[in-house]
Amino acid sequence: MYLKLKIILLIFICSLALGSYNIESISVSQIKDTVLMVLEVDSSVDCAWQYLSKTSLRLSVKAQTKTKTISARGFIKQIRIVPKTNATDFELTFNKPYDYKKVLSSGGITIKFFPKNIPTIKTIILDPGHGGIDPGAIGKRGLQEKNVNLSIAQLLKKKLEKYGLKVLMTRSDDCFVALSERTRFANEKKGDLFISIHCNASARNRQACGFETYFLSEAKTDWERAVAAKENQSLQFEISNVDPLLNDDISTILSDLAQNEYLKESYQLALEIQTAAVSILKNVDRGVKQAGFYVLRGCFMPAVLVECGFLSNKSEEKKLQSEKYRETIAQTIFVGIQNFIKNYEEQNALR
Repeated sequence: MYLKLKIILLIFICSLALGSYNIESISVSQIKDTVLMVLEVDSSVDCAWQYLSKTSLRLSVKAQTKTKTISARGFIKQIRIVPKTNATDFELTFNKPYDYKKVLSSGGITIKFFPKNIPTIKTIILDPGHGGIDPGAIGKRGLQEKNVNLSIAQLLKKKLEKYGLKVLMTRSDDCFVALSERTRFANEKKGDLFISIHCNASARNRQACGFETYFLSEAKTDWERAVAAKENQSLQFEISNVDPLLNDDISTILSDLAQNEYLKESYQLALEIQTAAVSILKNVDRGVKQAGFYVLRGCFMPAVLVECGFLSNKSEEKKLQSEKYRETIAQTIFVGIQNFIKNYEEQNALR
């Protein structure tokens, strides 16, 4: 019995000792974008973190402090001190998404707070399909796909730049650019999105019409394979220019593996553009599709190919001849890109 009382007393004394820590001082300073919060306390004191939101955090320290207020610094908007029994909570509010790192030293505990690096979309690569010796599809009225593609891309470029984005084009006039060079250009310029602009055609069904959006993946239908084959015909003009890095089996596998990293984002981008097309153009919705487009292979960023209409359809060829209609198509793609960027950046801010 006496031994049990000694053990209980010992546990009680230890518990008192564990709860007797004091935070001797608290300082907050700033070095560039990083804010340092230094607690002068025994480094063995327990700290617990509670994520409240992307701009708020609760730090619980098993020690008491006499400090009642702390002035915020840098991107920390407010620091609220909440005293508790044998503990102190610090509730921090930031003016942007944050990250942190705890550093232990003989002088106490230092917490480094710094703005979270959130991936953003800044540079868009627009790729007007075909060009120069490669006219692409040609309508019954003689309208050439290469000219329609360039016109839509130029109209879209203005809208994106007005929105504050940097826009680069794989071609800005009627010149031939190899498919492999388009991809190489996009990667070298460190594009964040790649949009290849095309018009469709169907030799078998002259009534075929509508807007469809593709991302790079294995084709599942005969139509998807046919569209990819038609767009990949541009390779006939560039046999000597085909990038050897994309022209052997091993490199193709490696390229596809790299592209898979952006498969989900490419699908989401295609879906946003197609959704905007349904809402704005109000014509036949041909949906989001997938196929093995050479121009998308090896493009290490979210990438899609849009088919803006059928030049083989007399009615759609007539509409595509109109600059007003091409302006509407440009607005459609712009809205899709805008919605994708908003969702993409919001999702990354929550990670």
